[in-house]
Amino acid sequence: MRLASNTLAFGASGTALGLVSNGIAFFLLIYYSQVVGLDPSLAGFALLLALVFDAVSDPLVGRWSDHIRSRLGRRHPLLYASVVPVAVCYYALWVPPELSEAGTFAWLLIFTIGLRLSLTMHSVPFNALLPELAPDYDERTRLMNYSVGSAWFFGTLISVAMYAWWLADTPDYPDGTGVLRRAGYEDAGAVAAIAVCVCLALAAAATHRHIPALAKPPSHAHPGARALAEMAATLRDRNLIILVASAALGAIAGGTSSALWAYMQPWFWGLGSEEIRTILAAQLLAPVAAIVLLPRVGLGSDKKLRMIQFSVLSILVVCGPVIADLIGAFPSDGHPARFPALVVLGVLQVILAVMTGALAASMVADVVDARAVAVGRREEGLVMATLSFVGKVAAGMGVWLGGLVLAVIGFPSGEEIASLDRDMVERLGWWYGPLLACLYAASVAVLRFYRLSRGDHLAHLEALEQENRARLQGAEGK
Repeated sequence: MRLASNTLAFGASGTALGLVSNGIAFFLLIYYSQVVGLDPSLAGFALLLALVFDAVSDPLVGRWSDHIRSRLGRRHPLLYASVVPVAVCYYALWVPPELSEAGTFAWLLIFTIGLRLSLTMHSVPFNALLPELAPDYDERTRLMNYSVGSAWFFGTLISVAMYAWWLADTPDYPDGTGVLRRAGYEDAGAVAAIAVCVCLALAAAATHRHIPALAKPPSHAHPGARALAEMAATLRDRNLIILVASAALGAIAGGTSSALWAYMQPWFWGLGSEEIRTILAAQLLAPVAAIVLLPRVGLGSDKKLRMIQFSVLSILVVCGPVIADLIGAFPSDGHPARFPALVVLGVLQVILAVMTGALAASMVADVVDARAVAVGRREEGLVMATLSFVGKVAAGMGVWLGGLVLAVIGFPSGEEIASLDRDMVERLGWWYGPLLACLYAASVAVLRFYRLSRGDHLAHLEALEQENRARLQGAEGK
């Protein structure tokens, strides 16, 4: 029962995050730049500013959730409070009124900030539950596998629905230009907002019964100066810094890839809405495959090794085909193997993304336990907030970088896009492939310096168990 409810909770949380993340990463930039009419660099800049503003809140929310004292425990007051604001702000992003360019920029900025802040109030305290709900080295990876897998599955599912229904080609929008239909974005935003609201409420309710067993906050709050010193000491942890740096580089690459994905599919690869829909539909198999495969190929060994191996494979799958196509080593347009190859590569890309995402989150949970042994404090909120902060800021930088790439190469917008020439398409590819390869390679290189192993984690769990026994014996003796 405990495993089933935890799996449901992490699956629901992942679903909500996947719906929001996919909407922002894959469609928000193209919606505001191509449909609403905001300059691409301004749209990307608004998203980056919102994430920088949000970044300030991450460690503050993390620290706050570590010290909240209430009958709902440390985490659940924030989990319940975040449900409605996330849904409202997400919907508002897709229904901007007719405004000047400055007004549209402000609308995008304000509601993205609202969305990010309210999403932080869910993601940080919820992920902070992981070390306590799953102390085992492999169990926490399994839970995160369900969370990340659900994020990808339902995020991909709504993307399939976008291309199959809301952004499908019509007589008014033929040959892949269905992505310019404003009404489609508005309708999809409403459906996703309702689904996100339900999932966030379910994630909070499914973990509610654990509240009595969760760790209590410190009995006394430290003064501001000491609190800042403790935060600084935690953020200087070697293994956390390495994970942060690796995650940042990977998230920048992922954000750039996501922002340009809607450009690459119809114009670089020459795919219509039906073909894009087929690729996305095939990718629905990937999260399920990852959930099945990771326990067999990723567990039972040190996470660092598997993380590096899966990351190297990801570079080959994501960047290799683009570079190969540019140099004439990929099946050309019209070749019968071209589209099936793109389908298979798309599935492999998502499988690897799910498995690396689950491993990364699980490695951060291991750092939490290591810190608890080193300093005698449970700092799940702060540590998880650090990962959340890095992921959001770096992904925002990636989206901004995607917009910058479009501006640098002079990618056309609106009706001008109908006259897109091959030279412009190749310029997009030469920026996309090598840039992502360099960022992903740097992320892998940094990860080599991570030092926590399976044996280290077992030693930390034993030390924490001894500390808990000593605390209980001391309490009984009073």
